[in-house]
Amino acid sequence: MHQIQSNRSSRLFLIELIIAILFFSLGSAVCVQAFVKAHLIGQEARDLAFASSTASSAASVVRFSGGDPEEITQYFPQATVDGEGVLFACYDESFAPCGEDEAAYVLRVETGVDGSARASHVSVYNESGVLYELELRWPAGEEGAL
Repeated sequence: MHQIQSNRSSRLFLIELIIAILFFSLGSAVCVQAFVKAHLIGQEARDLAFASSTASSAASVVRFSGGDPEEITQYFPQATVDGEGVLFACYDESFAPCGEDEAAYVLRVETGVDGSARASHVSVYNESGVLYELELRWPAGEEGAL
């Protein structure tokens, strides 16, 4: 009779242990999901902060230079200008200027004339799409007047 009661208590202990392990497993799964979500939100915030800062800097340079791509490259020496006058500057994952083949982020500046005003579209994007963009319009002939 003593052995039957010992088997029952061993089984009961084993069941309690299995239930405790199950609860700890579920709790740890929830915690891991929360940490992953927090990491992703942090990465998105860093991307947005970089994109808004870079776009704002580029917009200031565009406004000061009157939108001339060649003059803008004095402030963004890593930038290239394509055949249509659109400026591109590439940045790697640590937000450092880099070549096009290593680019994780791209600054794009397109400037033109819209009627009697100058207009510029500044955007920063990555492989997911546009992170931040600005539209600028100012009267022609007011370059450098901030």
